[in-house]
Amino acid sequence: MASFYRYRSRVSATGGNMTRKRRTYTLLLLSALTPKASSRLAAAGRDGMPEQLLEPFARSRSDEEFHDTGTASTPFSETIPPYDTTIELLRLSADIYAYRGLSSCEDIIHAGNANATKRPLPYDAACHLYEHDEQDTQVMVISRPPPSSYVAVVYAGTDDFRNILTDGNIVFKSFGPELANGTHPLVPPSNPDIEVHAGFNNAVFRQGLYYRVLSAVTAVLDKHPHYQLLTAGHSLGAADSILTAVALSQSFGPDRNILCINFGCPRIGNRAWRDYVNALSNVGIWRFVNSVDIVPRLPDARFVHVGHTVQMSQKHCRAYWFHYGDADRGLAGVPPGWEIAPFIIIPYNGVDHMI
Repeated sequence: MASFYRYRSRVSATGGNMTRKRRTYTLLLLSALTPKASSRLAAAGRDGMPEQLLEPFARSRSDEEFHDTGTASTPFSETIPPYDTTIELLRLSADIYAYRGLSSCEDIIHAGNANATKRPLPYDAACHLYEHDEQDTQVMVISRPPPSSYVAVVYAGTDDFRNILTDGNIVFKSFGPELANGTHPLVPPSNPDIEVHAGFNNAVFRQGLYYRVLSAVTAVLDKHPHYQLLTAGHSLGAADSILTAVALSQSFGPDRNILCINFGCPRIGNRAWRDYVNALSNVGIWRFVNSVDIVPRLPDARFVHVGHTVQMSQKHCRAYWFHYGDADRGLAGVPPGWEIAPFIIIPYNGVDHMI
């Protein structure tokens, strides 16, 4: 069965030593993969793919073309994101860690101008919201004008992610905020059984954070309705980015496409959650996994992944259809042993989580 697609790998001009080093998410995407693979993502094993999927996945797709909703045969949730957009969100997912200790957009702008180590925002970016709250949830909302034309919600991971992921008392809870009367407004009546990791859910929806994010995003889109709506993050921030993307899809409705690209994302919810999210045709979720990064294999097997898995190594970058594959369409899920590989190659399973 064929992989969903494969990025073309760059052949190293320097030969051996560089290609044998462990690489972080940033190094793999910036130096191991050809930027021009942009979106010339060739389908691997075309004989295993239905004819209507070959053209959308194999053709070149620029950022401008990506603003469109695609073709009737290719829902947005199945449309491969441009390489340049992926790199942009990778940079923001890494840079937000440098803003720890700051408390506002003004702090970020001032720190970036005064100290290069604080990684200033892109030169034409506007910051609309930045918070780092007592729960250790760190989030910013930024936008960029044309030709970038987006508004993005970006989360950082937390310092105690290992404890959260390995705690034996991990519990599920209903998706979204809980109102005073005990109801959950973001749980669709048609999918009452969807549940997610309680800690991830609290990080996004406690203390009204989501509604402040929504207000900031809405203000931008009211002025610039053609902007792309993006979410991103690393580690627990990756989980937060998915929860936010799904919530935003309810807030804005099915006519607004939402692209979520994240790095080192843990499993988030139950099987009802997976079935609900993967059926959202206007939400594209692409989870990048670096080699044997252990975090995407956590928490335990009660939790499952949503969206597409993009598995990176030093030689290639392959995506797996909604993680679990689709035998009827000839599209592969992750290979056997994917779940247990980090527990065998122990020295690297934490290093590979670095961004």
